[in-house]
Amino acid sequence: MSIATSTPVRLDWSGRRAEAWSWLPVDAIEPETLQQVRDIGSLDVAVRVAVMPDAHKGYGMPIGCMLATDGAVVPYAVGVDIGCGVIAAKTTLGFDEVTPERVRNALAGIYRRVPVGQPTRRDPKQGSFATRQDSIAIREWWNDGGQHDPVLRETRERADRQVGTLGGGNHFVELQVDDEGALWLMLHTGSRAFGKAVCDRWHAEALARCAADGVDLPSRELAYLDVGSPAGTSYLRDMGYAMRYAEESRARIYASSIDALGDTFGALEVTERIETHHNFAALESHDGRELLVHRKGAVRTTDATGAGVLVTIPGSMQTGSYIGRGRPSALALDTCAHGAGRKLGRNAVRKANAGVDIQAEMLAQGICLVCPEGADTLDESGRAYKDIEDVMTRQRDLVEPVTKLRPLGVVKG
Repeated sequence: MSIATSTPVRLDWSGRRAEAWSWLPVDAIEPETLQQVRDIGSLDVAVRVAVMPDAHKGYGMPIGCMLATDGAVVPYAVGVDIGCGVIAAKTTLGFDEVTPERVRNALAGIYRRVPVGQPTRRDPKQGSFATRQDSIAIREWWNDGGQHDPVLRETRERADRQVGTLGGGNHFVELQVDDEGALWLMLHTGSRAFGKAVCDRWHAEALARCAADGVDLPSRELAYLDVGSPAGTSYLRDMGYAMRYAEESRARIYASSIDALGDTFGALEVTERIETHHNFAALESHDGRELLVHRKGAVRTTDATGAGVLVTIPGSMQTGSYIGRGRPSALALDTCAHGAGRKLGRNAVRKANAGVDIQAEMLAQGICLVCPEGADTLDESGRAYKDIEDVMTRQRDLVEPVTKLRPLGVVKG
């Protein structure tokens, strides 16, 4: 495999419509991921593709990619967890105050306050789950046309129950420490079932419209909608509400987590708070041209003025994470990786590491893991993810590392 470098590689293949660049050499891209890159770059509406160093297979478009289109929105190029993102907060607490016992107490307090896990048909009370709450974003969406949608209106009650809940998979609440000894809180979650319902509803509509228009799609998962059509406008509206729902959900988890830290450590202040979205689409101007830029498992690195912004780049629950400052990039349309990115699927991790006690392994590393009894978190171990240091090296022209964070403990669903 090639040595890590920040020199992007131009990709070319028969049928390519878009200019395509990769921050991974071709021999480092898994074959199924590479095929998905070729598919998105072969769309008749595609203008630019950028493959991030954390790229891996997703639905339709790889996770860890940017796709810019002309006048079209691709629901699966945003994905099912619309608005998924990360909050990182630096506190006034120092490492000398953070004993292992206090870390455990703080995580236990977060676990009590933040519903985690997924209910199942076999055990509806598995993990801890929320009673119905009233989501502000969902109420506004409902009044802005949601109640009239024959498909999505059925999702309201579930969305109200899930706001402020962590869910499972790669979502987490983590306590970390930087090189100067400051304690950080980092959390990662998204729009839960509401975002998936929005994606599924409008992907089905996109498939029907592409079929009716005779569009030759490289993959059925890449059906798209004209952004000026009623369906395209409706998707963008619902996507916007799903992003607001994800922000609201993170804000509730954040507030509960800060309360838990206060109960354990006493008075504290937050001196820096950074929030990053990594599943969304937005109309942006690049080189004097209006494009719809899809980022799936990818982060925008600049603000509206073109200045670099602080971004969050988590690794895994066993490895370091980074706070970085974005750098403008004409090739990547101001985009960087959103994290380490998976190198092994969940089943592959379990098969390759059968019998591993991940909780004991992490404890030996000085990392406390709090999760529902019987939860299978092995598939979220460090061995499932790419090397965060390699990812950061490969994208050093896209983002400047500012702060490195080391994990102390994590709450998982």
